[in-house]
Amino acid sequence: MAIERSGLRCSQLIWQAAGSPPMAGAASGRCCLCGAAGCGARFTDWVKDTFTNYDLLKPGEIICHACLFCVEEKSIILQAKTGRDKPQKMRTYSHFVENGEWFALSKADKTKMRELLAQRPQVAVIADSGQKHLLFRARPGWWQFEEVAVLPCWDKVAALLPVIEELMSAFSKTEIDSGHYQQRRIMQFGIEKWRTLDRQLEEVRLTTHFQIALFLAQKENPHDS
Repeated sequence: MAIERSGLRCSQLIWQAAGSPPMAGAASGRCCLCGAAGCGARFTDWVKDTFTNYDLLKPGEIICHACLFCVEEKSIILQAKTGRDKPQKMRTYSHFVENGEWFALSKADKTKMRELLAQRPQVAVIADSGQKHLLFRARPGWWQFEEVAVLPCWDKVAALLPVIEELMSAFSKTEIDSGHYQQRRIMQFGIEKWRTLDRQLEEVRLTTHFQIALFLAQKENPHDS
């Protein structure tokens, strides 16, 4: 994939796709988050007492402009992009870069996420909890789902979606994820129909592709999932 040969990090691809907005800091060095050399804020000036990801840091002295953009907690640019009424947290959204265009999507945008994943985007970072900084962890050409990175395989996810979505007509995502279903719901749904569908999930339940499919699966009303 050409984008991997360029050596750009996911945070750089997102920042550039956003128009390379100016960020604070003019210190030179290597970024503690993505490992790239460049300009940014000194790490000691940026880091807060609440920072806990020291185990993920790379050797360096700064937080580069691209990573500063990607960890913003009050982004006016993201506010404008999403049409919200106040500055937004970057970590709350899933982020994609496809053909140089940046997409910042909420859980209400799962249809768009599915469309983008099928196109093998340069950046695909899917936030489930919305509580973790994921962008500096991601690798171009890979899918980042929460803290796990996996090679793209849309065919695997696409094959699971109709199975999961049919089960969702009667069962919760928690039941489908765990494989432990309420007996009452099984009887109402139909034992043989349930058994046929659930068997298709038995061997993949612990895979990241299954977790992504479960995250993307929607009921008839997308806002229900």
